[in-house]
Amino acid sequence: MNKWKLTIIGKGDHGAEPHSTIDATVIVSEFVRKISKYPEIDILSISSGNAFNVISGKAEVIIQTSYKDIIERIISSLLLYYGDKTSYKLVKW
Repeated sequence: MNKWKLTIIGKGDHGAEPHSTIDATVIVSEFVRKISKYPEIDILSISSGNAFNVISGKAEVIIQTSYKDIIERIISSLLLYYGDKTSYKLVKW
């Protein structure tokens, strides 16, 4: 099995401006919910943001699996919903 680092980029901003953000934490939580039905994919860690008054524009997930294609399919479909202001990077870790 391989370990992968998935970085999700949204659009962060101050907590007083939620209408101008795309919360990467929400995207990563949806990703984890969707990926949890695949027993051959393990979520090892999740990190997102470090300030209480900032909506995070970046989230990272460490995943262990041999099925990179499933990861890419799920995250690609999620980011279609959030539009062209979002992106992801998947690298072997």
